[in-house]
Amino acid sequence: MNKLFLALLIPFLFFSCSRSNSVKINGKIEGATNGDLVLKVLEVSRLSDVDTLKYNKEGRFTVNVKLKGESPQFYYLYYRNAKVASMVLLPGDMINLVTDTTGRNVKVSGSDESLLLTSLEKTLAKSKNSFDSLMTLMQQADKSGNQPLSQELNYALGRHYVKSKQDAIKYIYTNPNSITNVILMYHRLSPDIPLFADVRDVLLFKRVHDSLTVAYPGSVYLERLMDEIGSREKVDIFTNKILDASESGFPDISLPDTKAQTKNLADLSGKVILLSFWTVKDPAQKMLNMEYMELYEKYKSKGFEIYQVSVDTDKTAWATAVNEQKLPWISVCDGQGPASIVLNTYNIQKVPANYLIDKSGTIVARDLFDDVLEQKIASLMR
Repeated sequence: MNKLFLALLIPFLFFSCSRSNSVKINGKIEGATNGDLVLKVLEVSRLSDVDTLKYNKEGRFTVNVKLKGESPQFYYLYYRNAKVASMVLLPGDMINLVTDTTGRNVKVSGSDESLLLTSLEKTLAKSKNSFDSLMTLMQQADKSGNQPLSQELNYALGRHYVKSKQDAIKYIYTNPNSITNVILMYHRLSPDIPLFADVRDVLLFKRVHDSLTVAYPGSVYLERLMDEIGSREKVDIFTNKILDASESGFPDISLPDTKAQTKNLADLSGKVILLSFWTVKDPAQKMLNMEYMELYEKYKSKGFEIYQVSVDTDKTAWATAVNEQKLPWISVCDGQGPASIVLNTYNIQKVPANYLIDKSGTIVARDLFDDVLEQKIASLMR
């Protein structure tokens, strides 16, 4: 009996020990000459170099990649600092890859997830190019004063966005356990337009997170998804507070100024208010205060006020900066930094940031700067 047990156990042990977290990639970069070919890995939210690869005159190379765990990770090939291929590597994969120096003609085999990623990236690139073309045409129409055409193109952009989002949701439901959903959830049609921009899209982030938790519980990308979910839930809480706010129409703030006197945001009701968030650590924000100063002097007599919240933990440095810059408006700080309840209430993820509140107490805009901010203030003064 013992001999039979050992006979069955030995192959199992051999298989277990022989299975490693390594991946072999056989590749070819068509048209490659003497440029650097670098393999990079996506670590949560940043790319890190893994290795600089050697290739022959035909552009062929072979590399064995040691993975950090058993969960899939995103790897990218860069030729002369330009991405030419994307892969999802899983332990035991043997990938064959052919691409060119432009990265437009990628062929991959030996990895189902890499196939999905390559196809997804082509789809997203095509969608983004169409969006960029429509945006360029609309801007040209605006510049030439052709408002009917501009409006028509604006509607086309809206339809394109809706269609792109519908296709993305279909992809998520079709490939529920694919790690490529992580890339899709953070896709942007432009730098200012995320595909999943709606606060309610948190439900999709949760769905992707929960599915991947089952499929790949050790994935390094789960933490980023959880951060996104937490951030969006804070936005949802903030939105509900805005809707539930009673007399003022916005969540009140009660914080001490440089003289330790409590200043309430709600006391400014009836005025046009710029609620500003800043830090003394960034010299550029001193210049922003100078711009605010011009607006303050121009519109104060007409009912404009600034309530500025510092996100600094060093209250002495903050008070010194307020005095040195001679800021004439209401300046407050609780010294709690990122832990401040105020920052969570108003969902402040980075500074500078601001909200513009009209005379009725309605928040009418967020993060307006330069001429756009002044134009909006001027319109509220009428």
